Amino acid sequence: MRKASVIVFLSLSLLVFLPTDGPQNRSYPRSFLNAGPVGTTDYPWTMFHYDAGRNGATPASGPTSASLMWSYTTGGIVYASPIVADGFVFIPSYDGKLYALDEYTGSLIWSFATGSNIVATPAVGNGMVYLSSKDFTVYALDESSGSMLWRISNVAPVVSSPVLADGKLFYGTLYSPSAGRAEFLALNPQDGTVFWRTTISDYIEGSAAVSNGRVFFGIGALSNAVVVALNETTGTSMWTYSTAVPTTITTAPATAYGNVYVGLDSTRFLALNQASGSLVWSFNTPNVSNATTPAINGGVVYFGTGRGIVYARNATTGVQIWSYTTPTGGAVTSSPALALGSKTLFFGSNDRYMYALNVMTGAFLWRYLTGGQVSSSPAVSDSRVFFGAKDAKVYALGIVIPPLIVTLGASPVVLRSAMVSNLTMTVRNSTGPVSGANLTLASSAGGTFSLPVMTGPGTYVANFTAPTVTSTVNDLIQVIASASGYLNGVASTTVMVNPYPPLTLTVAANPGTTTPGNEVLLMIRVTNGTELISGASLALTSSSGGSFSGLTDSGNGNYTVIYTTPLQSSTNVLTVQASKKQFSSAQGQVVVTVNGIPDLTTVKVAGLPLFLFAAVAVLIFFILIAVAVTRRDKSRSHGPTQPPQPSFTYALDELSFPGRLI
Repeated sequence: MRKASVIVFLSLSLLVFLPTDGPQNRSYPRSFLNAGPVGTTDYPWTMFHYDAGRNGATPASGPTSASLMWSYTTGGIVYASPIVADGFVFIPSYDGKLYALDEYTGSLIWSFATGSNIVATPAVGNGMVYLSSKDFTVYALDESSGSMLWRISNVAPVVSSPVLADGKLFYGTLYSPSAGRAEFLALNPQDGTVFWRTTISDYIEGSAAVSNGRVFFGIGALSNAVVVALNETTGTSMWTYSTAVPTTITTAPATAYGNVYVGLDSTRFLALNQASGSLVWSFNTPNVSNATTPAINGGVVYFGTGRGIVYARNATTGVQIWSYTTPTGGAVTSSPALALGSKTLFFGSNDRYMYALNVMTGAFLWRYLTGGQVSSSPAVSDSRVFFGAKDAKVYALGIVIPPLIVTLGASPVVLRSAMVSNLTMTVRNSTGPVSGANLTLASSAGGTFSLPVMTGPGTYVANFTAPTVTSTVNDLIQVIASASGYLNGVASTTVMVNPYPPLTLTVAANPGTTTPGNEVLLMIRVTNGTELISGASLALTSSSGGSFSGLTDSGNGNYTVIYTTPLQSSTNVLTVQASKKQFSSAQGQVVVTVNGIPDLTTVKVAGLPLFLFAAVAVLIFFILIAVAVTRRDKSRSHGPTQPPQPSFTYALDELSFPGRLI
């Protein structure tokens, strides 16, 4: 009954991934970190029924009263459940679009259109939104912009809500009569490549749960309903359980306490052993169909039925703890959600209400009337509950949070690179200034900010130092103000940042042609195009040697330098670079030609004319000779008792002169 009799329903085989039916229009995301630009969410509700185990329980609190925070109208009825993460609410509509709404205001941030209706809840992770559609396609979208990153086509429409677990994305397809099969797939969520796919010989209408290395889901429609357990890594069958009931399973199983809990589209609710698939307990819901995906926590399993009854039963034994019947008897097809922070159970009904019950007793707390049946399972986060209805609307119930009102002014608004502008910001609520707000400043073109300082109630100042730019830039400066108990306020202003004005430089040489070792006067002029600029720093180089000296700044933008040419013939390209703070540097060149015989009257060595240096050198030479001869004569006059005097005197005796010096 549990295994052999149902093998006919499954044709489990791992198919080789073929590039022809793989991800299309693939581009890779910038980052695979969960991060959104809108805001934060205390406990993100990232997939159908909160997590991969489909427990439907969050540590967050829910609203304590039926207070409408906002609603948003889509283009079709809303079957699917919302996802709440990173300040977004992601929810599909039967109009074939996925809507990304601001969690706090309900305003539309972006939408994405598929080719058919959407009834499956998306999943969020890795900075991406994973979306199933009846157009046979699963999409991966950029969370912040809605742009498509990759997609994969399937053999049949997809109404299964994808589940993210252990680095894989799991989902199943409906049955394809033409292909003669349905498929269950495990994808790489980063690029959509297929890890494995398993062939199933019946419809997969419900979603899967993942726990302890296994994937659990239900099939049925062509024959009796069957619960399937696949190996998470390989996709091979671990066990199957036949319900022996000719029905379907459109819900997702939920996993806890070593069991898997499944509601059938008939009169039964099952608890199966995760490891073996054996029946632990079952509950017959008399004359009731459409048992929901259960919420599980604290040893209790909670589920609704088509007769408008919500049950709380012991998760281990199945013994009833309490039950609640909707006053109208409206069917409960909305899978319940647990807000553990407030000990509240939320669920929707076909009587158009969203209900809130006490988790412990099942006591009624409040209900909210919508304009259509509520099949969408609620998501709870940030003390709010979010859900869709068949009136084509998305609802957010909770306390309305007032926004901050922010202004931002800059002075001056036309800057040059590295110039400072003074920023003034005011922060108010609807009645008066708000002190102690946190301000975050950003610039589209760069630059730096000083820390904002409050100078009075609700008034803050900061300095903005413009970035260095090479062309004129319109720089958007934005401030985000936050304070406890308020929605963030945003303001912006634009300043114009111009580049540094360029310097211009001219240089002339006098003379332009000279002999080796001669001095050349370089005359340099630095302007900003119209005005002479003094105080510039000059750097001088020569292509063929020589030296520079005597740099003089006349104080009016005119500069002089002495260039001493090298002692050989050459063509010298002299380069002068001028720089000054808050100006772009400039460069100029001049050519000095050196040829001929050095002019000894002008050539200098150690600062002296070369001819004078030579005369001094000869004079010193003869003085040294005279001193040496004198020392020799003195040495001889003392007689032989004196020791011989070494060194230079004897060296002179060896010299050959045309005659004696003395």
